[in-house]
Amino acid sequence: MRTKTFFDDGTKIFLLIFLISQLFFTNGILLFIGMAIFFILFNYIQQPLKPSVFTIILLYHFVQICAGVWQSNYLNKDINYRSDHTMYAILCSFVGLIFLFWPIIYYQSKIPALNIQKLRAHAERLSINKTFNAYLVTFFAMNTLQGVAFFVPALTQVIFSFINIKWFMFCLFGLQSILKNKRRKEFYIFCGIEFTLGFFSYFSDFKTIIFFIIFLYLCILKDVKFNKFIVAILSIVLMIFGGIFWTSVKGEYRSFLNQGSKTQTVQVEKGEALDKLLELSDKQSTSSFNGATEDFLDRLQYTYHLAKAMDRVPSVVPYQNGANWGNTLAFVLTPRVLNPNKGIYDASLKASKYTGIQYSGVKRGVSFSLGYFADGYVDFGYLGMLIPLLILGFIYGKSYFYFVKKSSNNFVFNYAVVGSLFMGLFAFESDNIYVTGQVYANLIIYYFLKVFAFPRLSKYLQTQTVKKGD
Repeated sequence: MRTKTFFDDGTKIFLLIFLISQLFFTNGILLFIGMAIFFILFNYIQQPLKPSVFTIILLYHFVQICAGVWQSNYLNKDINYRSDHTMYAILCSFVGLIFLFWPIIYYQSKIPALNIQKLRAHAERLSINKTFNAYLVTFFAMNTLQGVAFFVPALTQVIFSFINIKWFMFCLFGLQSILKNKRRKEFYIFCGIEFTLGFFSYFSDFKTIIFFIIFLYLCILKDVKFNKFIVAILSIVLMIFGGIFWTSVKGEYRSFLNQGSKTQTVQVEKGEALDKLLELSDKQSTSSFNGATEDFLDRLQYTYHLAKAMDRVPSVVPYQNGANWGNTLAFVLTPRVLNPNKGIYDASLKASKYTGIQYSGVKRGVSFSLGYFADGYVDFGYLGMLIPLLILGFIYGKSYFYFVKKSSNNFVFNYAVVGSLFMGLFAFESDNIYVTGQVYANLIIYYFLKVFAFPRLSKYLQTQTVKKGD
C-alpha cells in the first residue's frame, strides 16, 4: 500500500520555487525536465517508514546525469561543447530513470505500510547488545577479507558480496540505535571509524558510510519540515565542498597509496596514508580549489561516454543488436572453472571501443567504464536501450520485495538486509558487467543466507517471542 511522505507548506513552496527557477539558468529546459522527473520519482519511491535504498540510488543517478549540465554552465559553454549528442544523452538518461525505477516503485507500493510504533516494536524484539557484538565481529572479519579480495581475481566479486554482510550488521545496529535511542555513542564512533577507514582505500570508500547513514535516517522519515529540509540542504553543500577537496588531492594521494606501482592496491601503512592526506590538505589554495571544481563536476557527471557512444554508433560502429549484453551475461554466468580462458574484466577496453577515446586499463591501475545505460544504447539504440533498464528494474523490484517480506519475521531485520544488498548499485557510471555481476552474486549469496543463516541469526538476536500477526 502506498503512503506519501508529508512535506510542510514551507518546504513545498521552496521546492516549487526551486523547480521554476531552473528555467532561468542556462540550459534551463534540461534542468527543469530533469528536476521534474526526479521530484515525481522521488515522491513515489520515498515512502514513509519503508526501506530507502532506492531513493539513494535514484538521487545519485540523477546527480550524475545533471552534473553534465552543471559542468557546461559552470564553464559557460554550450551543452554540446564536447559532443554533438550531449543533450540527447542527458534526455535519454532522464527517460531511462523512469523505465528503471517504475517497476521498483510498483513493488515499493506493495510493501505493507507501517507506523512508527510497530517499527519500534520490531526493533525491541532484537537485542541491540548482541547486534553490536555481531557487528564488531563482521567489522574486523570483513575488513580483513577486503584486504585480500584483489589477490584472488576469480573470487573478487564473491568476496565483495560477502563484505556486504558487515554493512547488513551496521544497518541492523544503526536502525536499532536510532529507533530505541540506545548505544548512540557507539553508533557515532563507528560511523567515524568507517568514514576514516574509507580514506585508506584506493577506491575512496568513505562515501559508502555516508550513503548508509542517509539510508538509516530516510527509513524512518515520515515528514519533511522546513527546518529539517534546510539542515539537509546545508549538509549537501558541505558534502559538495568535501567532494571538491577530495578531487583536488586524490590523484596524488592514490599514487602515494600504490607507491607508483600502477595497481589498484594500498601499499603503505594507515598512519603514513593519513600523514600524506594531511600534507596534501595544507597545500590547497584558491586556484587549485577552482580547478578542482571543474574536475569534480567532470568526474561526477557520466553522460559524456553515452554521448560519445552516440557520436560513433551507428555511424562508425554498428549497433551490436544484443551482442554486448549477451557477452556480459556469458561473462557473469560462466564460472572461471568452466572457462579458464575467460579473461580479466577490464571496463576500459569497451569504453575505448565505443567512445573512440583510448583509455588506460587495469594494467595501469585505472578503469573507465562505459556505463550501463550506454551499454544498452550500443546494443539497441535510442528506444531499445530502455528495455534492458525496464528488465533490470523488474529484477531489482521483485528481489527487493522478496527479501523485505521473506528474510525474517522482523521488518527492522529485513530493512537492513535490502539496504546492504542493493546499496552497491548506486552509481549511474557502472559498467553492465559490474552491475549484472554484483546483482547475480549478491542475490545468490543473500538467498543462501536467507535459507541457512538468517533464521539462526534472527533467533539468536531475538529478545522475546514474536506474537502471531505482528
